[in-house]
Amino acid sequence: MDRRTAASPARVMGKRDDHQQLEEGCELMLDWRKLHKVATCGDDVVPVAVQDVDTREMLILAYANEHALAEARRRGVCVLWSTSRRKLWIKGESSGDVLDLIEIRVNCEQNSLLYLVKPRRTGACHTRSPDGRTRRSCFYRALEGDAWLVKRPSPKSVGYSPEAVFGAFLLGFLLSKARAPSLPKWLFGAAKN
Repeated sequence: MDRRTAASPARVMGKRDDHQQLEEGCELMLDWRKLHKVATCGDDVVPVAVQDVDTREMLILAYANEHALAEARRRGVCVLWSTSRRKLWIKGESSGDVLDLIEIRVNCEQNSLLYLVKPRRTGACHTRSPDGRTRRSCFYRALEGDAWLVKRPSPKSVGYSPEAVFGAFLLGFLLSKARAPSLPKWLFGAAKN
């Protein structure tokens, strides 16, 4: 059997034209031809990872062309290039889920971008959770078992807190100096790290 036509769990589990199943279902239906479609759409683009600047959660993976990058810099919001619609995609223009652009980073080979953003509202994905709210991230499902998808909640905010870092440092320092026999030994081991 040819490698390209070999059956895989993602290939045999559902049809890609079932949009509801694609976005909400638990069957793995990966679009293995996505990069081929992007490469043959006629647009010069680079991948863009969109990440929450505070939580570092990955929100979206999309593309930008020169025009989208220039508009993102000019407007100060997440602007991408829709390779399927072949037009500028100003994130939140129709949904209201605008992502303020904090910083743009360029990878070492200058062939992809990282947009660090701050969501104005709660979500970034165009899909909605069962309670009707915009999902925080497009990555709301995880692989489990034999290629079945399980919906996962977004991780809690893990923003940097100087007070917490200093507090942990101070606690570790004090514990390393105390060495009181009444304190459990496992506590000292944790303080050394």
